[in-house]
Amino acid sequence: MLAQWNIALLGAAGNAAQTFVGILPYALLGVLVAVVVHLVLTLARRRAAVSRAPWGWWDWLVYLATLASVAVLGGTSLVAVIRFGILDGWWLFIHMFGAGVFTVVLPILALTWCEANRCDCPARPAGDEGQQPTRFSCLAKTMFWIILAAGLVVTGTMLLSMLPLFGTHGLELLLDLHRYAGLAVVAAMILHLYATLLPRFGLG
Repeated sequence: MLAQWNIALLGAAGNAAQTFVGILPYALLGVLVAVVVHLVLTLARRRAAVSRAPWGWWDWLVYLATLASVAVLGGTSLVAVIRFGILDGWWLFIHMFGAGVFTVVLPILALTWCEANRCDCPARPAGDEGQQPTRFSCLAKTMFWIILAAGLVVTGTMLLSMLPLFGTHGLELLLDLHRYAGLAVVAAMILHLYATLLPRFGLG
């Protein structure tokens, strides 16, 4: 009976991994479509420019560290899963380095940027009376909170899986949560980068 349960659990884990691999292309395509649609709508409206507060060196440092760690995590996991069906070997080794950086950077990002990402959308055009320069657009603010929430799940599931608290089924559930939360972080980071670059071209 126990052997049958183990076989069933292994089969469910394999199906979950295959499902995740099948979802990946559609998720990435969805991000691309969202960027194109938002860009088209932005170009069509062409409203008055919104004043953006300048970034300091610390803001750039935290953002680039976050971007680099998510790039390493997303790149290693996506390439390894798509090519080999599993994250192991050197891919896993590099992935763990990115995970360490992300675990340190995430709370720093929260402390540094929470105030600037308060939900006061929509921002008014520059020149409105009493309007203070805002650092981020509504899209960037939304993606920031998704990154924080999904990033908390990513780090939490990773840390919990290292504790001797869960059986096989519990570890498989944590792995599934880790996968999908990680995908959400990557998608939100791409959209946040897009929203951050828009004002550089006078579009945000």
